[in-house]
Amino acid sequence: MRAFVKWVDWINKVLDGLLGLALAVMTLVVFYQVLVRFLFTAFDVYTSAPWTEELARYLMIWIVFIGGAVATRYARLLAVDALIFAIPQAPGKIIKVVAHIVSLSFYACVFVIGLEWARQGLTERAPVMRISMFYLYVSMSISGVLMMVNTITLLIDTVINNKDIREPEVEKS
Repeated sequence: MRAFVKWVDWINKVLDGLLGLALAVMTLVVFYQVLVRFLFTAFDVYTSAPWTEELARYLMIWIVFIGGAVATRYARLLAVDALIFAIPQAPGKIIKVVAHIVSLSFYACVFVIGLEWARQGLTERAPVMRISMFYLYVSMSISGVLMMVNTITLLIDTVINNKDIREPEVEKS
C-alpha cells in the first residue's frame, strides 16, 4: 500500500509540473493576445490572433479539471467542515470518510459523462484551431479517474498513518 501511495504522489508531482507549464503557456498566450489587440494597433500594426482566446480557454479547462484532481489528494476541495469539528473526533472522522465515499460516486459520474462527451467530441472540431474536441472533453474523464485514485489514496494514507482525515493534508515537497 505504501508503494501505491508513493506512486500516486509521484504522479501528482508530475501533474503539478504540467499544470505550472500549462498556466505559463496560458499566461503567455493571453499576454500575446493583449499585445495584438492593443499595443500593435497603437502602432498601426493590424494583425489577428483568434487562436489565442480559444487556446487559453482550453488550457484553463484542463488546468481546472487536473488541478481539482490533484487537490483531491490533499483534501483541499471546498467543504463545509463546521459539523465535523462541532462533534467529537470519532464521529467527525466517520462523517468525513462517508463524505469521501459519496464523493467517489460523483467522480465516477464525472468519468462516465466525460467518456460520453469525448465520444461526441470525435466528430466535432474547434472553430478556430480546428483540433478535435475529443482532446478537450476527455479532460473530464481523466480528471474523474485521477480524483477517484487520489481520494482512495487519501483514505488509504489516512488509515496507514492514522492521520486525522478532518484536517487537510499538507503537501510534501
